[in-house]
Amino acid sequence: MTYPSDLNRSISELLSTLGRNDAGSAAEAAPVVQGVGEAADGMVRVVALPGGQIESVWIDPRLMRSASETLAEHVREATNAALTDLRSAVAAVALAPDTTALLEQLREVQRSAVPQLQGIIDTLGDVQDRLSSGRRP
Repeated sequence: MTYPSDLNRSISELLSTLGRNDAGSAAEAAPVVQGVGEAADGMVRVVALPGGQIESVWIDPRLMRSASETLAEHVREATNAALTDLRSAVAAVALAPDTTALLEQLREVQRSAVPQLQGIIDTLGDVQDRLSSGRRP
């Protein structure tokens, strides 16, 4: 049988563990959400940021000898690939759970449910004592 003190201790241990993990991840630099696209076998590279901003365009100097139409096509291809990659990165970040909210919900369970459970168990103990002594509950 699990008692409220055991439940309280388990929740405290879980909060402590999650808090350490959450603090550790907050201490680490938040990953930069960006999209990267390449074309022409890596000779053109584009980095896109949220909001559709292009952070950088890199073109291998050897590709600069190409016809302008060919170069433009490679830049367009790399840019579209970067924007597609960015959409995937943004979607992945949006699906990540909000551990701060989960921790707060668990703290609320510990603050409210554990004392209520203790009260219920105390009441049941009193009823059991009365029944075993022959008194009416």
